[in-house]
Amino acid sequence: MRIEFTNRRHTVAAARVAFEAQVDNRAVWCSVSLDALNDSCGNEGTSSHSLLSAFEANRPTIERAARRALEKNGGQSVELETRDLG
Repeated sequence: MRIEFTNRRHTVAAARVAFEAQVDNRAVWCSVSLDALNDSCGNEGTSSHSLLSAFEANRPTIERAARRALEKNGGQSVELETRDLG
């Protein structure tokens, strides 16, 4: 399975950051929760800027977790929580 992450990302109702992966040339949206960003990535705010900053600062860790989840679930969308980043 070929997995690549694009630069497309956005906040979702100030509770998640959604980001796109290409899985075998198919767009798959993934997300990471506010709790995961707070608990594992040092985020302390709820603004879109705060969430995106925490995401970008921890992008390699988040993408590794997403890659593991995508490989495990056959390339379906994933919603990462704190336990996934630990």
